[in-house]
Amino acid sequence: MNRISLALALLLIVGFAVAYWQMGGFKAATVTAETTSRPYFVAGRYYAGPANDEAFGDLTRQAYTLRKAGKLRGDFGNIFYNSPESTRDSARVFVGVLVADTSSQALPAGYSYRTFAAGQRVLHARIKASYLVAPDKLYNGIKTAAEEQKLTLRHVYLEHFPDQGEPEVFAAVK
Repeated sequence: MNRISLALALLLIVGFAVAYWQMGGFKAATVTAETTSRPYFVAGRYYAGPANDEAFGDLTRQAYTLRKAGKLRGDFGNIFYNSPESTRDSARVFVGVLVADTSSQALPAGYSYRTFAAGQRVLHARIKASYLVAPDKLYNGIKTAAEEQKLTLRHVYLEHFPDQGEPEVFAAVK
């Protein structure tokens, strides 16, 4: 019985490790210092409150539903207005869809636009990984790069999770 339990436990560990590897969990983010060359527009709704609140999840699900129904065209995108460490307790975030411009489609009721401006100095983090493991890796890469380059983060972050391509985060620096 002990050998069977040990074999099952080992099999589960190997299975989880393979799944994590397939999702890109062992990859590191690539981080570069850049200046944004264009503005990024997010169509969405603002949320301020506990990060684990159901209302926060509802906004994400609503953006997904609107994209799936074709009422908003673009990729998932959020603008966070506080540091990733503090979002565990309280999040200030504009949740929505990254869109090409502000004039080519009508906004759903209750939605508005926010802009992540062009000409900002940013740390741009990218990773070839699933959106399930990407956020922690991207933010850890940004934090490490900021420390190594002695940059001060402004705690404004643009998240972009495209259907095709690499998830990325732009972190504004002072």
